[in-house]
Amino acid sequence: MNGKLVFAIFAMLLVLSCLSISAVSAHRMHIVHKLSEIEIEAYFGGGTPCRDAIVKVYDKEGNMYIEGVTDEEGKFRFPPKIGLEEYKVVVEAVHMPGHKAETVINLSQEAGGASAGGMETEMPLYTRTIAGFGYLIGLAGAAMAYMGWKMKKKYEE
Repeated sequence: MNGKLVFAIFAMLLVLSCLSISAVSAHRMHIVHKLSEIEIEAYFGGGTPCRDAIVKVYDKEGNMYIEGVTDEEGKFRFPPKIGLEEYKVVVEAVHMPGHKAETVINLSQEAGGASAGGMETEMPLYTRTIAGFGYLIGLAGAAMAYMGWKMKKKYEE
């Protein structure tokens, strides 16, 4: 009977792990930035640089600060304006219409190391998959420990 229960738990965990893998977005675009001269790096989900994309940088009030185009590596650099701590960056792919991404860069938070400056970061699919499997293996281990405790208690009586 214990073998059947272990098999049932393993089968359930396998099905659940397959369900978590299905949330894939093929048209995801990412933006990465660096400080000094602020560098924007735009790339698609597979790591392909977003070349010749239109970049628009706005201040906190929504006024356009600077506009340009990404280079062959999907990068665009601009100097920070003195007194301006927050920028909204919008990148639109020219060669693949409909692909657009935006982020907020907050220099005051990044200088202190407090956060990623409002930039939404997402773990890559392989990392989420590995983390999901680790979570499921942990649940399976907890279930097996509980079953072992019950068996030990049963034989002690």
